[in-house]
Amino acid sequence: MNELARIAAQSVGARACVNVQKCPDGMYNKCFVLTMDDGQEVIAKVPNPNAGLPHQTTASEVATMDFARNVLGTPAPKVYAWNSGTTNTVGAEYIIMERMPGVQLRQVWSSMKLVEKMNLCLDIARYQSAWLSVTFSQFGGLYYTQDVQNCFSQQKTHLYVDENGAKVQNSRFTIGPVTSREWFDCGRAGLECDRGPWRSVYDYYKAIGHREKLAISTLGTLPKQTVMVCGPGLYQPDRSKKLSAVEWYLQIVDALIPTESGSITTPCLWHDDLHDENIFVDPSNPSKVTGIIDWQSVSLLPLLDHNPDASFIDYDGPEPENLDRPELGNIDNLSELEKEEAVRKLHQKALFIASRKIMLKKAPKAYDAIEYQRTESYDLLVLARRLFEFGEAHFHALVVELREAWAGLPANNTNMNHTKPFPITLTEDQIAEIETDCQNAIRGMQIMNDFKARLGPLWPDKDAVGHEQYNATKDALRVLREEIIQEFGKSEADKIEIKRQWPFDE
Repeated sequence: MNELARIAAQSVGARACVNVQKCPDGMYNKCFVLTMDDGQEVIAKVPNPNAGLPHQTTASEVATMDFARNVLGTPAPKVYAWNSGTTNTVGAEYIIMERMPGVQLRQVWSSMKLVEKMNLCLDIARYQSAWLSVTFSQFGGLYYTQDVQNCFSQQKTHLYVDENGAKVQNSRFTIGPVTSREWFDCGRAGLECDRGPWRSVYDYYKAIGHREKLAISTLGTLPKQTVMVCGPGLYQPDRSKKLSAVEWYLQIVDALIPTESGSITTPCLWHDDLHDENIFVDPSNPSKVTGIIDWQSVSLLPLLDHNPDASFIDYDGPEPENLDRPELGNIDNLSELEKEEAVRKLHQKALFIASRKIMLKKAPKAYDAIEYQRTESYDLLVLARRLFEFGEAHFHALVVELREAWAGLPANNTNMNHTKPFPITLTEDQIAEIETDCQNAIRGMQIMNDFKARLGPLWPDKDAVGHEQYNATKDALRVLREEIIQEFGKSEADKIEIKRQWPFDE
């Protein structure tokens, strides 16, 4: 820490660091506020081992923040010093960066008026529009040229196309391997697979399938399911069914990708995690964004793979069918508390729809992505990205349904008005087994969702829980496990299997 503080002071021209304050622990990094003798404050960020691939994760994050800040005009942190190796004097990868001005949005959101929240959505949309103003030449991660060996000999004559259609070759930057966490999680870091860059959207999506196939075939024990309860009497994952899903994916993926030109399938830079801790605002004018942080693992992917909606709005209701103004409905027979909750949900939905209207006007490509994300084709693409972990039962069921819609997919219609045949042969026995698996998986998900509701704040969100709740959460989960054993453990072998597949540690 002393060496990190010394480097931080040197990077901003101070004589010494006089105070170190640890920020609350995150999932993937340790962060500190370092105060200098002249009053300057900076953020020091050190990635945890689970943050991503060594070197690439840090190197890409720094280059991405630089590009977002200095090319796209986004208030990303300015980087003062960084190192993506572990043989430096600190002994770890690190980034020394600007402490963003203003306050985190979470500190003022609850006190903001509706019009202020809408104006904030407008300000965010302005930056999102800038992100979509450039189209990159390849899919992958953004790096400084010197940090990617030989640029993988794939760099085209330009880095990106600007909003005027001009090809821009910025020699400072290049496109290298992807850094998204799905390429690292659950043992994938050790896979010798194609991590990009990719020249076509088809190469990118097929690389996902080959990655999952390799993970299922070569990695050790299958990851335990955290989205549903598995075991005897419920759905039980196995490698053969996962491999079957991947093989089907590779046969149909070309038909799932939208074919419209200029579309949501081109490589773009996008921040997927705009929650209220990653956005800083002016406390005297909270509609004005002063900083956007956490650019780790941001990659150049098709817009349809990104999350167009800013998560700080925190809308948890059903997907709106249209952009019409929502109505409150009749609440006369409700209690006062129920009326308050109904009004709260109405305001929440109204803001969400307003943000969609703003998106449609300011960043219409992002709205196009949302439209596509309502399709079963998109559901199949999403499930395919995590088949090593979960989703094969639903994937198989969606493929069965896809048979009816196959002829209508744009990619299947050639210029000669000929439809490509559905490539997968299904027997009645296979279809029956798929239906049973899907029903069992849905039941397992319902049980897990019920557990989540029962535990409330004790639930281990993102597989983590606060230190002060640790023992209480463990006790509560143990009770839930015993309930499952009592209901589905018909034999000693069943009970042992339920315990083996229970996703939470003792």
